[in-house]
Amino acid sequence: MNLCLTNLRKNISLLKPVKSGNRDINCLIAQIKLLISESLDKNIILDLTEINFLDCIKVSAIVGTYHFLDLNHKKIYIIVGNKEVKDSIKTLSFDNIEIIYSSNNIALESIA
Repeated sequence: MNLCLTNLRKNISLLKPVKSGNRDINCLIAQIKLLISESLDKNIILDLTEINFLDCIKVSAIVGTYHFLDLNHKKIYIIVGNKEVKDSIKTLSFDNIEIIYSSNNIALESIA
Protein backbone atom coordinates (compact mmCIF):
# COMPACT_ATOMS: atom_id res chain seq x y z
CA MET A 1 0.00 0.00 0.00
CA ASN A 2 1.05 3.52 -0.68
CA LEU A 3 0.17 6.54 1.38
CA CYS A 4 -1.44 9.62 -0.12
CA LEU A 5 -0.79 12.91 1.71
CA THR A 6 -3.16 15.84 1.15
CA ASN A 7 -3.07 19.24 2.82
CA LEU A 8 -6.70 20.14 3.47
CA ARG A 9 -6.27 23.48 5.18
CA LYS A 10 -3.72 25.31 7.25
CA ASN A 11 -2.51 22.92 9.98
CA ILE A 12 -4.60 19.96 8.73
CA SER A 13 -3.20 17.04 6.73
CA LEU A 14 -5.00 13.96 5.46
CA LEU A 15 -3.19 10.62 5.18
CA LYS A 16 -5.00 7.93 3.22
CA PRO A 17 -3.61 4.51 2.30
CA VAL A 18 -4.22 3.57 -1.32
CA LYS A 19 -3.98 0.07 -2.71
CA SER A 20 -0.85 -0.81 -4.64
CA GLY A 21 1.27 -3.83 -5.40
CA ASN A 22 2.96 -3.63 -1.99
CA ARG A 23 0.53 -5.07 0.59
CA ASP A 24 2.96 -5.01 3.54
CA ILE A 25 1.12 -3.42 6.48
CA ASN A 26 4.37 -2.88 8.41
CA CYS A 27 5.70 -0.79 5.53
CA LEU A 28 2.49 1.24 5.61
CA ILE A 29 2.85 1.82 9.36
CA ALA A 30 6.45 3.00 8.85
CA GLN A 31 5.28 5.44 6.15
CA ILE A 32 2.52 6.77 8.41
CA LYS A 33 4.89 7.30 11.34
CA LEU A 34 7.40 9.07 9.10
CA LEU A 35 4.85 11.40 7.52
CA ILE A 36 3.27 12.24 10.87
CA SER A 37 6.63 13.04 12.44
CA GLU A 38 7.73 15.17 9.46
CA SER A 39 4.44 17.03 9.09
CA LEU A 40 4.34 20.55 10.46
CA ASP A 41 0.56 20.38 10.73
CA LYS A 42 -0.93 20.16 14.21
CA ASN A 43 -3.96 18.13 13.07
CA ILE A 44 -3.51 14.86 11.22
CA ILE A 45 -6.42 12.89 9.79
CA LEU A 46 -5.70 9.24 9.07
CA ASP A 47 -8.39 7.76 6.83
CA LEU A 48 -8.43 3.98 7.28
CA THR A 49 -11.87 3.37 5.80
CA GLU A 50 -10.43 1.22 2.99
CA ILE A 51 -8.25 -0.96 5.26
CA ASN A 52 -9.47 -4.39 6.41
CA PHE A 53 -10.65 -5.01 9.99
CA LEU A 54 -7.49 -6.46 11.58
CA ASP A 55 -5.03 -4.20 9.77
CA CYS A 56 -7.09 -1.17 10.73
CA ILE A 57 -6.91 -2.11 14.42
CA LYS A 58 -3.17 -2.83 14.15
CA VAL A 59 -2.38 0.46 12.41
CA SER A 60 -4.50 2.44 14.88
CA ALA A 61 -2.94 0.77 17.93
CA ILE A 62 0.62 1.35 16.73
CA VAL A 63 -0.04 4.93 15.61
CA GLY A 64 -1.79 5.67 18.91
CA THR A 65 1.13 4.28 20.90
CA TYR A 66 3.70 6.09 18.77
CA HIS A 67 1.73 9.31 19.05
CA PHE A 68 1.55 8.97 22.84
CA LEU A 69 5.32 8.46 23.10
CA ASP A 70 6.68 10.94 20.56
CA LEU A 71 4.09 13.17 18.96
CA ASN A 72 1.90 14.40 21.78
CA HIS A 73 1.89 17.97 20.43
CA LYS A 74 -0.29 16.92 17.48
CA LYS A 75 -3.95 15.90 17.32
CA ILE A 76 -4.60 12.71 15.37
CA TYR A 77 -8.02 11.74 14.08
CA ILE A 78 -8.47 8.21 12.75
CA ILE A 79 -11.46 7.58 10.52
CA VAL A 80 -12.62 3.97 10.32
CA GLY A 81 -15.40 2.52 8.19
CA ASN A 82 -16.54 -0.15 10.63
CA LYS A 83 -18.22 0.32 14.03
CA GLU A 84 -16.61 -2.85 15.41
CA VAL A 85 -13.17 -1.45 14.55
CA LYS A 86 -14.00 1.77 16.39
CA ASP A 87 -15.22 -0.16 19.43
CA SER A 88 -12.12 -2.40 19.42
CA ILE A 89 -9.76 0.57 19.29
CA LYS A 90 -11.74 2.41 21.99
CA THR A 91 -11.15 -0.51 24.38
CA LEU A 92 -7.41 0.23 24.14
CA SER A 93 -8.09 3.55 25.94
CA PHE A 94 -6.10 5.86 23.70
CA ASP A 95 -6.88 9.32 25.00
CA ASN A 96 -4.47 10.93 22.59
CA ILE A 97 -6.25 10.01 19.35
CA GLU A 98 -9.84 10.45 18.30
CA ILE A 99 -11.51 7.54 16.53
CA ILE A 100 -14.35 8.46 14.19
CA TYR A 101 -16.67 5.95 12.56
CA SER A 102 -17.90 7.04 9.17
CA SER A 103 -18.48 5.49 5.79
CA ASN A 104 -18.57 8.79 3.93
CA ASN A 105 -16.88 12.19 3.83
CA ILE A 106 -19.11 13.82 6.45
CA ALA A 107 -16.58 13.06 9.20
CA LEU A 108 -13.80 14.52 7.09
CA GLU A 109 -15.76 17.71 6.56
CA SER A 110 -16.54 18.07 10.28
CA ILE A 111 -12.84 17.91 11.16
CA ALA A 112 -11.59 20.08 8.33
